[in-house]
Amino acid sequence: MPKKILSVLAHTEYGNLEDSDIGLFASAFASVAGQPLTLLLRDDAVNYAARGQEGSGIKIAGAVVQPGFLIETDLKSVQQANIPVYALREDLEERGIKTDEVIEGIQLLSRRELGRFVHQFDTVWNW
Repeated sequence: MPKKILSVLAHTEYGNLEDSDIGLFASAFASVAGQPLTLLLRDDAVNYAARGQEGSGIKIAGAVVQPGFLIETDLKSVQQANIPVYALREDLEERGIKTDEVIEGIQLLSRRELGRFVHQFDTVWNW
């Protein structure tokens, strides 16, 4: 029986030339390998849940990051691969992100529910 995996993103990518978050990128492969995976955005990574973000035109040390950091597209692709995505409600509120600004399909979870939520998984990856 495949193990249920929770992949927790707690910070955003910064200061590198990658065009995707490495934790998000690695998490997307679990379903390909037949492992049921759920993604949780918490702490600063809840910023990924805000609609309308796109990172084209970003330069690091004068070099344009190509094709650009397209986090909304990446999260929608993860959801289309049947990977549920959750975000902590309180972390969104602390950063001024309203629920109507969250990408469609991302489910909100309160800190009060977090322990019970995490308990249902066999393995937890922290990024």
